[in-house]
Amino acid sequence: MSENQLVRVTVCARRNPKLTVDEFNDHWLNKHGPLISAWLQTHGCTCLTANTMPYDGIADFWYNSFEEFEKAYEDAYYKSVVKKDEEHLFDMSSLTFTAGVERAVIEDGKMLNCLKANQIAVDQPLNDKILLITGGASGIGLCLAKQAHDIGAKVLVADIKTTPDFDTFAAGKDNILYVQSDVTHWADFNKIFDACEKKWNDVPDAYGICAGLFDPPFSNFWQDPEQDEGYRQVDVNVNHPIKLTRMALRKSLKKGKRAIGFVKSLKDTEPLTGVKITTLCPGGVMTPLFDAQKIKQYSVTNERFLTPQVCATHLLDLLQKKEYPCGSVLEVTLKGTRVIPEWNVPAPEGEGTGQELMSDELVGNLLGPIKKALERDRTGA
Repeated sequence: MSENQLVRVTVCARRNPKLTVDEFNDHWLNKHGPLISAWLQTHGCTCLTANTMPYDGIADFWYNSFEEFEKAYEDAYYKSVVKKDEEHLFDMSSLTFTAGVERAVIEDGKMLNCLKANQIAVDQPLNDKILLITGGASGIGLCLAKQAHDIGAKVLVADIKTTPDFDTFAAGKDNILYVQSDVTHWADFNKIFDACEKKWNDVPDAYGICAGLFDPPFSNFWQDPEQDEGYRQVDVNVNHPIKLTRMALRKSLKKGKRAIGFVKSLKDTEPLTGVKITTLCPGGVMTPLFDAQKIKQYSVTNERFLTPQVCATHLLDLLQKKEYPCGSVLEVTLKGTRVIPEWNVPAPEGEGTGQELMSDELVGNLLGPIKKALERDRTGA
């Protein structure tokens, strides 16, 4: 008996919409199965099933390496016979796969049981892929749009309005699409996806959720101007990332994609969805969210704050690089980077993290607007 680490690859596809369910089932049973069975057995397939929701066809392969799996599809019989039949039977645009390493016990050349599966981490380059960026007309989102475009991505920017900097950058670029939208209106998400499919006949491969608010006068805990519809800041900063992440999962699964773009509670979902979800936690970042009043209140200086360009670069790393698996939370400060663990997280250190703002003057600047709000509450003024 031996114990090996094998790569398990699961290939999934949906029925060609030109075929009825009965036509698909008949072809699968009477033609596709006999046609493909010998090739499957030769190349390590242990299970072939039909009508397993949400897919219509699923095949499991076992290999010593992922490269061996890829070589199977270079086989002459596959190219000349099997592939043509697959193109008749399946919607090839729905084709997707997940890969994981499993510990297998093998006796007399037969696999007896598997003990544990882990998702294989792979790079996911954005060249020629669609990246949706909310809040992409300014700040970190705009820098992400620029850097993604530079590496060949198709960039879909969703924002409440454009900026002169964005307009200049996007002018004359066919691979950049702007959709006016308000992320607090969930119906606008459908408008974004519809525009993407109309432009590129596909849904996004990756998502950069960058839209945010920072205590604006119209949605501010201490000024408390809102009456009926809840805190708009919470809708933008909390509800919008959660809702868009859920919609991204649904859209990606419908298209058979493995996609990108939020957090530790979802770290174990990638084997189920094929979707990698990560998040960036930067220190202070010099963006248009800091107006003159906030620059004074938070004692902002260029020396203590990150640039949005630096944050965008790390966002691209999160989206593309295999060293950041699903559930990764990357902290970025002037001191450097670290992947934040799930438990017992030490506080961030260094400039731009708030730890240095302890002098009487800086604390006075920080608490000044809060003291004024509390005084208004006391006096009723």
